[in-house]
Amino acid sequence: MASYQLWQMQPGNLAVMMLLLVLHQVLAQGPPPLQVCPEQSDISPCICTVKKNGLDILCETTDLAHITKSMGTLKGKSPIIFYLKLRHNNLPKLQGFVFLALDIRHLTIHNSSLAAIEENALSSLGKGLTQLDVSLNQMKTVPSQALQHLFHLLILNLNHNKISVIHNNAFEGLETLEILTLYENKITQIDPEAFRGLESKLKRLNLGGNDLNSVPQKALSILDTLKKLEIQENKIRTISEGDFEGLQNLDSLILAHNMITAVPANVFSHLSQLNSLELEGNKISVIDKDAFKGLEENLQYLRLGDNQIHTIPSEALRPLHRLRHLDLRNNNINVLAEDAFTGFGDSLTFLNLQKNDIKVLPSVLFENLNSLETLNLQNNKLQRIPQDIMEPVIDTLRIIDITDNPLNCSCELIWFPKLLEDLKNKDDEMSQKKKPLCHMSLDNREYFVQAMPTEKMHCSGLNIIENP
Repeated sequence: MASYQLWQMQPGNLAVMMLLLVLHQVLAQGPPPLQVCPEQSDISPCICTVKKNGLDILCETTDLAHITKSMGTLKGKSPIIFYLKLRHNNLPKLQGFVFLALDIRHLTIHNSSLAAIEENALSSLGKGLTQLDVSLNQMKTVPSQALQHLFHLLILNLNHNKISVIHNNAFEGLETLEILTLYENKITQIDPEAFRGLESKLKRLNLGGNDLNSVPQKALSILDTLKKLEIQENKIRTISEGDFEGLQNLDSLILAHNMITAVPANVFSHLSQLNSLELEGNKISVIDKDAFKGLEENLQYLRLGDNQIHTIPSEALRPLHRLRHLDLRNNNINVLAEDAFTGFGDSLTFLNLQKNDIKVLPSVLFENLNSLETLNLQNNKLQRIPQDIMEPVIDTLRIIDITDNPLNCSCELIWFPKLLEDLKNKDDEMSQKKKPLCHMSLDNREYFVQAMPTEKMHCSGLNIIENP
């Protein structure tokens, strides 16, 4: 008896006993019930398909009466409805208890003229519903009362509605919510306590495509679990220090396509975990030397294209020693300083300078770019790209674009076809398709750089860069 008790007390044996007990319970319950679609005639015009995790029900171009009839048929079958998709219907109001006694995991009511959801319309789905999509409808407010009993909701999509104000406690009860998207509404105001209740789980928030004229700092400040914040395509003119306070776990911030004119000092200083920052498509002409203070340890992707920047903001960029991707396309950059990339070039793999007004590349411009793989100089004013300027990056480059420049055909460009040959061996098709032209004054003709008549140019005696 003592030896049996001792065997029971061993941790390994206890785990085996627990496993056997669970297995016995599963076998006693039997296999899960087989999911079967009702007869098509019983749920027409809806269509039912059996999926791995349950039924997939699609109801399109119909009305409330037919949908209610189909739901009634499904109630008698007690199925797991993994997807219920109501699309392109005439459904201005979602009636109370319409889904009563149904187990629905993902519910979509898309492009169905939906303007109101009654308080009890979704309450019976609280235990099972994990995704709710009510996009492209006519809702003017967040249906807060109808949402508050969805205790397991992970994703809520309210895109493309007509919501203008997010009131305090609009999402109360949605404590499990991880993704909230409000893209392309008409939001002008977000109350200070609008997101109260979401602070424990919310990871992604999309406020893009609205009419905000400032960052809703007070409402956002409680979201310390947030990883991705999208506020693109609004009417934000200024960003200030403190705007992003409280978002200490933010990994990605998208402020693209607003009306921002300047990036002031310390504006991102609270975002020490930020990996990606998108500021393209604004009207930025001023970048303070401390604009990116606080981002030194983690920022890898910085997009500043389509702005009004006149020079590389080297002093602001220099502390960003992990920066890998720098996009400065389509600005007003016309002069590059020799030390433009000094200090932060060791990690840089992607550099986009296309659609600027650059006329000259300084002789030591690329000297510090030890990891550069992609270089885009397309559509500038370059007449010369001497091979000694390219020498520091010639071994690491994998993609290069020098098209749409007024290049002169000269022996200085011999490096380019040789580099393309090397990239061809690396199976880079993109660079092979880029065929820049150059002009030869000797016969007043244009040639593809890859096919320059080197015999006319007397280049054979030059010390040409050889690629490994």
